[in-house]
Order: sequence, then structure tokens, then C-alpha cells
Amino acid sequence: MNKEYPTSFQRRFCWNALTAFAGVVIFSIALGIGWIVFEGIRLFQPVLMPIAIASILAYLLNPVVTWLCRYHLPRTISVIAVFAVFTLFLVGIVFWIAPSLQRQGSSFIKNLPAYSQHVQNLVGTSATLINHFMESTQSHNMEVPLTQLDKIHDYTVNLLNEGITWLQQKIPTIVEALGHLVKSSIGGVFGIFGMLVSLILVPILLFFFLLESPSIKEYWSDYLPLPPSRFKEEVVSLLLEINNTIIFFFRGQLMVSLVDGALIAVALMIFVHLDFAALLGLMVGILGLIPYAGIILCWIPAVIIAAAQFGDWWHPLLVTIIFLVANNVDGIFISPKIVGQSVGLHPIVVILSVITWSIVLGGLLGALLAVPLTASLIVILRRYVWGKIAFEKQL
Repeated sequence: MNKEYPTSFQRRFCWNALTAFAGVVIFSIALGIGWIVFEGIRLFQPVLMPIAIASILAYLLNPVVTWLCRYHLPRTISVIAVFAVFTLFLVGIVFWIAPSLQRQGSSFIKNLPAYSQHVQNLVGTSATLINHFMESTQSHNMEVPLTQLDKIHDYTVNLLNEGITWLQQKIPTIVEALGHLVKSSIGGVFGIFGMLVSLILVPILLFFFLLESPSIKEYWSDYLPLPPSRFKEEVVSLLLEINNTIIFFFRGQLMVSLVDGALIAVALMIFVHLDFAALLGLMVGILGLIPYAGIILCWIPAVIIAAAQFGDWWHPLLVTIIFLVANNVDGIFISPKIVGQSVGLHPIVVILSVITWSIVLGGLLGALLAVPLTASLIVILRRYVWGKIAFEKQL
């Protein structure tokens, strides 16, 4: 009896092979599109950065404009009033910070040799403590070979002496190099012309976003290149949910970062008497929009300044304790109530998302948009993957 071809096994095999091939093709196309999009974002980052900053500021300031409009003020007048107050606030911060920054900066440069000596003394004190520890181990007849202790002692002293010499020679060079790095990074990413264009674009875009916010909210779905259908309604619903998540995150995270910045600045001024305490607090308030990474980026210079200013281990330790306390107050009392309920991301997920998106999108833009982008992915997964699985389990 002749067999029918293709057999059932052959049909299943061909179907599975075609399905796998189609999956690989679709995945490759999606990967290629993603690569093109991310490379485009990297390439046009100088253009996208002002748009991102203006959008974030619009998210933060739009409730104030809406609140003023409730008192029957025209929206244009409300936007101008918010602009004026916001500009005065920024100018006030500059006039408050600039004299202190100039005075402390001049003092820092003037006292740089003394700070270098402080660091050398700190390293020397550490060497003395290690030496005393090794002598005490010998006097208490601890079971460590004497020759081994001598080797460790000689190696440590030589290493610390080399470190002192290196610090004495390199500290001024390092400070100068950091200044050049900041200048070159700003100039390298934006360029002087690009930086000026960005400074002009941000307020213009912000004014437009605030003024046209009601129209954008009402008519944005009309600009989606989709015909009226259930699919378009689903896309609109998804984008609205993502938009609400982003709004809650930035408004909540701004409040968190401002509280952290104020706490850290006051604590550094009162308990440590640290130079640049106000500037460090302002940095925390701004960079705090990047969860965890922002406060770490501010902690590093704070510890270095404390070590150079006081020349001991106690003050850097005190600075670290202040940052830890502020971060724990934030993590226990502030973030869960303000940000956690709206975004709902575990701290480990937040840290990994900041690192990942900083690599994918590059630099500040990726770090700034890391949590909103991750939260958007969570929204998509919750609606179309996890929700579907939970529904099927109920059946």
C-alpha cells in the first residue's frame, strides 16, 4: 500500500521548521529596527536632549498652569506667570550659589597644596595604624610567621610611600584634567553652537508644550497613522497608561530628589561644615531625577572633598553616613509613598535599568529616561503577557 506524502510527521516537521524560520526572521527584523532606532537616538541626542528636558519640565509645571487656569486666568497669562516664577527661581538659585561657589572655589584652589598635604597625612596615618597593628600582632604572639609579617609590612609601607609621592605630583593635574573633561564633554556632545541652540530650544519648546497641552491631550490620538478601529483604541489606551506612569514618576521623583538635596545640604553644612555643601545639595536635587545613580554621583565628590579638606577618615565616614541616612529615609518613607505606588519597580530593577539604558541610549539621556522606559515595558508586559497568563490560569 502506497504511503501518502507528505506524511503527518513530515507536515509537522515542515510546519515547525517554517515557524522557527519565521520567528528568526521576525526577531532579526525587530532587532535591526531596534538597532537603527537606538543608533538614530545616539546620533540625534543633541537634538533630542532639549525635547526630553522640555517634556520633563512640562510634565512638572503643567499642574501649576492648570491650577492657575481654574481661577479664570487665560492659559497664555498662566503660562507666562509660571515662566516668570520659574525663571526668578532659577536666577535666585544662581545668585545664591554663585558667590558661595566662587568664594569656596577660590579658597579650594588657594588651599590645594594644603589639601594635598592633608591627603598625604591621611595616607601616612593609615600606614602608622597598619604598622601598630602589625607590632601588636607580634607582641601578642599571634600565629603569623614573622618573616611574612615583615614582608607585608615592607610592601605596605613602600606602597603607601609611592602613593604619597604620586598624590603629591598628580593631585593638581587630576583637578585640572577633571575641569578639562567637563568642558570637553559638554563641547564634545553638543558643541558650543549646539549648546546655545539647546539653551534657546528648551524654553521655546517648554512654552509651546505648556500652552498647547489641552489641545495635545485632546487631539494627539488623531495624529496616529491608524484608521479608526478597535486596534487603534487599544493603542490609545496603552499610550495613555504609559503617559500616566511617566507623569507620576517624574513628579514623584522630583519631590524625592528635592527632599534628598535639602536634607543632604543642611546636614553637610551643620554636621560636617563641608565646602561646597550647598552645591552638592543642588546637585543631588538635580541628578536625583536619576534614581540611585544620581545620589552616588554626588557622594563620590563629597567624600573626596571631605578627605582633602580635613585630612582624616572621620569626616568622609560622616559624609557617607549622611548620604546613607538620607537615602534610607528616602527609600523607607518617601519613595514608596510618592514613586513606588505609581511605578512599582524594585530597586534592583531600577539600578539595572539605569545601567542598561545608559549603555543603549548613551549617557545622560539614557539614564534620565531609564525608569520611564522600563516602566513602559512593564505596562506592556502587564497588559499583554502577564495579564493574559493570569486570565488563562483562571479559566
